[in-house]
Amino acid sequence: MVPTAISRAPRPGGRGDRQGRRGSARRRGCAKIPHMDRVQLGQRLADARDLAGMTQGSVARAVGLDRTAIVLLEKGERNLKVPELVEIARVLGRPLAYFVDPPVPAAVSRRAAPGSNHDSTRMLDVELEQFASDIRGLLRLDLVKAVTRDPTARTPRTHMEAEGAAERFRRDAGLASDPIDDLGRVCEHFGLYVFAAAMGVGGPDGGCVEVDSGAATAGAAVINGDAGSGRRRMTAAHELGHWLFGDAYDTGATSESEQMINSFAIHFLAPRAGVIATWSKDRERTLRDRAMSVGVTYRLSWSATIAQLRNLDLISTQDRDRLSIHEPRAGDYLRLGMAWRDEFQAPYLSPAFVAGCLDGYACSRITQARVLELLRGIVSAEQLPHVEPASMDTLRSAFEGHPLTHV
Repeated sequence: MVPTAISRAPRPGGRGDRQGRRGSARRRGCAKIPHMDRVQLGQRLADARDLAGMTQGSVARAVGLDRTAIVLLEKGERNLKVPELVEIARVLGRPLAYFVDPPVPAAVSRRAAPGSNHDSTRMLDVELEQFASDIRGLLRLDLVKAVTRDPTARTPRTHMEAEGAAERFRRDAGLASDPIDDLGRVCEHFGLYVFAAAMGVGGPDGGCVEVDSGAATAGAAVINGDAGSGRRRMTAAHELGHWLFGDAYDTGATSESEQMINSFAIHFLAPRAGVIATWSKDRERTLRDRAMSVGVTYRLSWSATIAQLRNLDLISTQDRDRLSIHEPRAGDYLRLGMAWRDEFQAPYLSPAFVAGCLDGYACSRITQARVLELLRGIVSAEQLPHVEPASMDTLRSAFEGHPLTHV
């Protein structure tokens, strides 16, 4: 893994923290991984083994090697044959591409839960690197589209600038002040693809990475699909902010910058005009019930809801503090006839990413085994589109001009 530099800042609503960081071919004849990739490959093996909850000895027994061989492989001090790697990948439950694809040169922005441990942080690293690599492959096959970011967009310096930026990007997406029904598709509109991975209730919130295929650029975001619904959406909006402002690789980013990204995210999800309109309905209800109505309408966490109401001067500081004592339960919402619609539950993949994978499979550009890896359990082999076997004429045309046709 690339060494990281971590900085912390508050989570939306003034609680928690925020982290940011900067972010094989087989040899002919000997069928080994190139020497220059040994250290990188060894680190990936160690990460995947740790996340699988296996010891070096248990992996060695499962693949028929000595424990010493696994130790040397993880140190980058032993050649790894391709058949061995295939078996190790199977045992660790990771696609082969995760181990052999070169790293995506990019900077990463991360949001992590307070006290998240090394293993959960490493899990985010692994999921980000794997998802980014998958997007890079689909970009090269022209199965997902890149979107050119606004080169003039910069991280807001004030809350007023953050709100203005949120309004501008909402207009670009045709959202006006309405609630965002499908945040995943909105992220796609701006060129950011999202994967919601199961990383544990106490795991990191998520992160984003810029993916450059050489000819096109897109964004990849991984969020924790085990976090609360409102928190998942806030994380996705936060990472969208990093992507839009292009600051994930900004070495000058400060805690104030992170606060401005948080400010952008809450105004993007819950714009002033819409929140005020919702708040103004049913004035006979209690402050708590009206706040719950805003939260359900814009699908915000309770802490984000009351923080935004305070930001817009719809409630006082004392009201906010009092409302924060007792977070509403499911029954409170049901009592008022309100219901949540969850988004980004693990496993979730952006619709355009899924469509691109299935289109590649239907056009015989991606194998069945690979498309199932890419889709991460979203569909099973039985649910894949029916593909007619290629005719001999199709196969011949595919090889026209290839050197093998002249042998």
